[in-house]
Amino acid sequence: MKRRSAFGGASYIDTGGTGSALIFLHGTGCEASDWEPVIERLPPSVRCVALDFRGHGKSAVPTAPFALADLAEDALRLADLLGIEEFVLAGHSLGGMAATAAARRSKRLRGLALFEGWTRLGAGGSAFDGERFYGSLPKRAVAEIQRKSQETRRRFQPEIWRRFWNSVEAFDGYDILQSAEMPVLEAYGGMGRNASTREKLRVPPNPHIRWRWISGAGHYLPHERPAEVAEAAASVWRAAFG
Repeated sequence: MKRRSAFGGASYIDTGGTGSALIFLHGTGCEASDWEPVIERLPPSVRCVALDFRGHGKSAVPTAPFALADLAEDALRLADLLGIEEFVLAGHSLGGMAATAAARRSKRLRGLALFEGWTRLGAGGSAFDGERFYGSLPKRAVAEIQRKSQETRRRFQPEIWRRFWNSVEAFDGYDILQSAEMPVLEAYGGMGRNASTREKLRVPPNPHIRWRWISGAGHYLPHERPAEVAEAAASVWRAAFG
């Protein structure tokens, strides 16, 4: 995997290759390198690209206002820059929301692999029982996630971050997912699941959407269960491209 720079100071990881690709989008306060344990478990024949969102990882910190829709456009713009013909977007948390937002913006998008990628941000907080955010991650891993998240937030001017986060809170992907005609995977950690969890997650009925529950895991699926996340992403890849 090689880290490169693109438009506007964006940083990304690319395993190289031509044709189709799996493009990975990380969660809030995370970065492209968090996907490396997942990417390493995928077949080498699958081209994998992972983007650092604006102000995250090694990407430049924005000084002008931006919104969730701009993160979706950044992912599509990166695909254009790299000459990727068709692709699947795999997103965790915020990255899943950005992937969903991109679904109506490109005909070259062939599938979505959403790992706790909320249909609407507030749905996740009430859908599960108990404390399950960090799952069964060891304290050292939790501390590292928290450190990176805090450092990321400090990079932004408060007003720019506030306006961005308002756009995240306002996002609702229900109609996008309801009308999707591509393979979509909705994957969630199984910790705290109860009889009303699925309803509260607000995933619409659609024959193209599959569910997957990852037992014993919480929110940070790429960190907790990279092998299972890799297999799940690969399943969407196979459904999209055969």
